[in-house]
Amino acid sequence: SQAGFTPVFHRLANQAGPASHQQLAVGPTAGYQRVFPPDDRVQQSPTIAFPSSAVVWLLGPVEDDLWVSCSGALIGPDVVLTAAHCLYNHESGGWVAELAVVPGADGETWPYGYEFATDAFVPEGWVELGDPEFDLGLIVLASPLGEQAGWLSVAALSTETLSDPRFPYTVAGYPGDKPEGTQWWASGTGFLRVTDEFLFMDADAYQGMSGGPVWRSSDQVIVGVVSHERAAANVARRIDEDTLAFLEDVCADAGCTIGRERAVAPQPEQPGQPAQPEQPEPGQPPVAGPQPVFTVLEPARYGRVAPGSVTVRAVAVSDTPVVELVVRVAGQEFAAQSGELAASLALGPGLYTVEALARDQQGDTLRVLWDFVVSDDPGESVWFDGNGQPKAERINATLRALVEAFRWHLYGMSWDGIDHRADMPTHAEEIVPGEPVPVWVSEAGFDQAATEATLRSLVESFRWHFWGISWDGNPHGDVPTHAEQVLPPEPVGPWFTPEGQP
Repeated sequence: SQAGFTPVFHRLANQAGPASHQQLAVGPTAGYQRVFPPDDRVQQSPTIAFPSSAVVWLLGPVEDDLWVSCSGALIGPDVVLTAAHCLYNHESGGWVAELAVVPGADGETWPYGYEFATDAFVPEGWVELGDPEFDLGLIVLASPLGEQAGWLSVAALSTETLSDPRFPYTVAGYPGDKPEGTQWWASGTGFLRVTDEFLFMDADAYQGMSGGPVWRSSDQVIVGVVSHERAAANVARRIDEDTLAFLEDVCADAGCTIGRERAVAPQPEQPGQPAQPEQPEPGQPPVAGPQPVFTVLEPARYGRVAPGSVTVRAVAVSDTPVVELVVRVAGQEFAAQSGELAASLALGPGLYTVEALARDQQGDTLRVLWDFVVSDDPGESVWFDGNGQPKAERINATLRALVEAFRWHLYGMSWDGIDHRADMPTHAEEIVPGEPVPVWVSEAGFDQAATEATLRSLVESFRWHFWGISWDGNPHGDVPTHAEQVLPPEPVGPWFTPEGQP
């Protein structure tokens, strides 16, 4: 083995008896990763479609009421790839005592059941040094869950391939800031930086997604494992020849099997639910619902691409054939009489909005809008420049739109005095005049008090409206909610450091 990658073995306790969602509930967890506003993660539900089925939720006690809640991916019938820090705590020198593996967990629905891990392996370099270079691990299962859930393939791609600013990638896992046991994905185009050991990315992640796979979006080949965060990036341990050798050494000794190619999961039967449609053959579009759905939008929403020739791509599917696809960007329009369209055009630095419209054979339509940035600076985004300085006009416009839209939806406050019920739903029975909104960002930077007050109000209002999470523990009959019960408060922020930096 390469220096530091000698496998260190640990036999896990194999808990007897049935486990339930409640028995495996998560306690306190350690924090990793960050979400870069806006939160672009998308929930996957149901999770019986591949590759969601091959993404696993890991749960197990560590010590002193501390639980590990991590993510991973099946890479063979009985093998799970995850992060080393999910298995071994370098600071305390302690292994996770036992570990339940739940493929395709979807809240309280576990379509493939669960299995306890029998063995865990991490590189010697992680045990001795705690160096993120060695932050990946392997779990061997007591039974081949992958035969039902499917598994993903792993590849060591070249630095040239990974450094392509058009490289599409997806991060998958079970974040701790979302409803427990729900699977979320975040996508990006072009890593911020690629080194021999790491992939730096601005795709959103949060504690609980540690160990989750980073795959190439086009074919779901795993190229990294979510590891840790830096000031301006989430970081994955890159799959390279050393890590591949580690995986092969482990399975050679443990008798496990790493799939050389991905295996798509068969559809499990869901008692009491209608049968799910069959999964398409590899390379075919997924089955969609009764109206068009966009499965690919490129460049990625809020992503960055370099100036020059930029390819804009959209793929839509529906329950009947998509017969028209129209994409508009930078004053140009492109059309196709099918569900896939790709067009290249020359774009200079700036912010661009793309409009895509899909229509299927039954006449059902879907229209979407998204923004992306064209810049030579890999650190630049829609709201911040490459030096981390806020773009005042853009941030003010975004916050203004959020505040005015939510005021309208809850209270019927019209920002321009016009009735917008034909285009935007509201719980209000009558229209009332809008109120002024503050200026959150100026040339001097953020107005901390105004920004904190607005973000707190938005977060608490959204939580109450959708889930009944009360900011003070009391019911609020004057604010509409879709929830049937009042839930206790949850913390918000902080949005600024003690020194006042955002």
